[in-house]
Amino acid sequence: MEAKSHRLVGAEALARIRNSAGELIPPVEFIPVAEKNGRINMLGEQMFEKSCQFISSHDMQAMGIQWINVNLSPVQFLRLDLNDRFERILKKYRLPAEKIHLEITEESMIDYALLQKQIQVMKSTGFQFVLDDYGSGYSNVSRLKHCPFINIKLDMEIVWDYFREKDKILPTLVQTFKQMGFTVTAEGIETKEMADAMTGMGCDYLQGYYFSKPLPAAEFALVYEK
Repeated sequence: MEAKSHRLVGAEALARIRNSAGELIPPVEFIPVAEKNGRINMLGEQMFEKSCQFISSHDMQAMGIQWINVNLSPVQFLRLDLNDRFERILKKYRLPAEKIHLEITEESMIDYALLQKQIQVMKSTGFQFVLDDYGSGYSNVSRLKHCPFINIKLDMEIVWDYFREKDKILPTLVQTFKQMGFTVTAEGIETKEMADAMTGMGCDYLQGYYFSKPLPAAEFALVYEK
């Protein structure tokens, strides 16, 4: 949500899997398994295609959605044919790459040379990149100077820590990112107090249960197309 107006501007595609009893399996359980056995590439590509399919079959303008964020696993990001595979899907649905923002975590920044090369190749296609879960990993601000991210998403833990014990670290960090030219998203927003404080701190976007819990795509469309 846009921080100042609380207007819907984007969405994030999330994977959910049910067991034989119909109960949801948490992503923290199935994502590591998928990364270990190689199925993460299939899952990631499926999530990308489902997002393209959603955009092409719904009135995004009516919903106010300018983009959908799709997560890339560090394992998936290593694929040298990733850009070609995603580009083929975009052409299938006749979509510009700008409609999809690709989220990568700090873990993907371990091989910095590969990160730069992969991002430059995919940027030439029109993809834009978001750094997800900042504060949960290596948190190296200096390395971000040379990475063409358009948005930094603050991990919910770093946001929650601030509200458990307020200090000047997070406000200073947000202002640093803003001065570096990034927009900033605060994750894990669950109360009006949190929304107001993070907006006052300078965050551009807010995400969390205060606005909505994750919804199945069809239900999301029903709610927000109105």
